Amino acid sequence: MQDYLTLMKNRSSIRSYTNEKISKENLEYILECARLSPSSLGLEPWKFLVFQDDKHKQEIAKIANNQPHVANCAAVIIIVSRVDFKDYFEEKLKKRGLNQEELTKRIQTYKPFIDKMDLEQSFAYAKEQSYIALTNIINAAFSLNLGSCTIGGFDKDKINQYLNLNTNKERVSLLVTLGHTKTTTHVEKMRFNFDEIVEFKD
Repeated sequence: MQDYLTLMKNRSSIRSYTNEKISKENLEYILECARLSPSSLGLEPWKFLVFQDDKHKQEIAKIANNQPHVANCAAVIIIVSRVDFKDYFEEKLKKRGLNQEELTKRIQTYKPFIDKMDLEQSFAYAKEQSYIALTNIINAAFSLNLGSCTIGGFDKDKINQYLNLNTNKERVSLLVTLGHTKTTTHVEKMRFNFDEIVEFKD
């Protein structure tokens, strides 16, 4: 395991993988980190679909603009955003064990915000949350010395059709490839300097 700052300094996107499989234990560790991700209002508007067999990876790679690392990775995680959070919002709140006053207050505060979203706004809201889970997936993978790469370039209509999704309820937001890193070349991380992007306001 690595401390978090070291992890952030050294992690990079990987597009070249070995043929080695990811152990069930490590894959479940990564997915558990995704499951435990925070989300706005605790809605968890996501699902994680995992593909490891060559046939599916090759088919998904075609939909993802024929990117070879999608076909050659050990596993592809597809993050699906869902908009049925309007249906389960109150039930999730009730499971938190809040007293009646606090429960009523939260429902009155947040339900109008959720209810006023149309379908596209709901998907945009859900997709925003998927990036939180994505971050935990790629960082958890790197903590296990595994490579990963976020895939945003794919045909959205085709991937939803491929998975036979009801796009009025759920849609693919992101793909993530995982695997054992083939290259040993360290890529120097290029970021803005701390003082260029951080301001402490009095």
